[in-house]
Amino acid sequence: MSIDITTVDDPTRWDRLVERAPASTPVHRYGGLRALAEHAGATLHPLAGYKGQEPVGLFPVFEKAKGPVSAVFSPPPDLKVSYLGPVTHNLEKLKQRKRERRHRRFVEGCLDYLDETVGPSYAHFRTGVDYADPRPFLWNDFEVTPRYTYVVDLERDPDDLFAAFSSDARSNVRSAGDADCEVYEGGREEIVRIVEQVKARHDEQGKSYLVTPAFVTDLYESLPDGAVRPYAVAVDGEFAGGMVVLEDDDTVYRWQGGAKPDASLPVNDVLDWQIMQDAIERGRSGYDLVGANNPRLCGYKAKFAPTLRTYHSLQRGTRSMNVVSGLYSRLRK
Repeated sequence: MSIDITTVDDPTRWDRLVERAPASTPVHRYGGLRALAEHAGATLHPLAGYKGQEPVGLFPVFEKAKGPVSAVFSPPPDLKVSYLGPVTHNLEKLKQRKRERRHRRFVEGCLDYLDETVGPSYAHFRTGVDYADPRPFLWNDFEVTPRYTYVVDLERDPDDLFAAFSSDARSNVRSAGDADCEVYEGGREEIVRIVEQVKARHDEQGKSYLVTPAFVTDLYESLPDGAVRPYAVAVDGEFAGGMVVLEDDDTVYRWQGGAKPDASLPVNDVLDWQIMQDAIERGRSGYDLVGANNPRLCGYKAKFAPTLRTYHSLQRGTRSMNVVSGLYSRLRK
């Protein structure tokens, strides 16, 4: 029996399928996809694969066009969402041969759907860290590039975890604790302040940053309670910095924030430690530091005793990669 590919436009039905997909992320939920599509100026294709009545996988894809040229993405560019791409259902129970065959047919069915309905000149997807087998894309002429992130194991005693931090991380947390430094979970006001602070730091460095308070607030309002948590740090009663994290039943994702603080104290260390402690209390198993690809940032993140994990960038174009790269840049504007 073949894999049937369809679109699922009912948010409730889609979210029920997301809840059954162990490799899904918070942004795979329909509210997150809708916010991404709106703020990216893209058309959402919420693809689902079925074998008879049994779900095989989900693949949210975003279409962007500039003139006669179209491209597909998952996630869409410039909104700083690191992972999305396909997720699968019910494959773990199958033997290896059947699992690989079903997975490949699902991916190829989705790609055929996109070729027939969109006809993209370029495709760019990024998987989550729990999507372990990108070979169906490799076998369909995609360039598959490994990317990296750090994940802190939260299934351990907090004292043991803290003791595994680097000496400077432990010292920074203790020194901030001795000052008038408070970490708290806020709401919309903190989202605005955190995103505006990150934007200001990028402007100082002459770098582009297209995430807006409106987008992050939209996610905060569209996803279930607790899926978006804005943490702020106050020093002597004044806002000094913060971090917007994403969260599902297993993992907390260090998402937007962590800019150079408006204070002399090392508040980001105490901020990350508080986020980890709260996540442990909520029964989460991992703190994904979201990215281990920039050597400058790796020095900060590695001090929290994380494990290196891999995800994948998947890219395919109809022309040479130089032309594809130019197309990608044009479609981002």
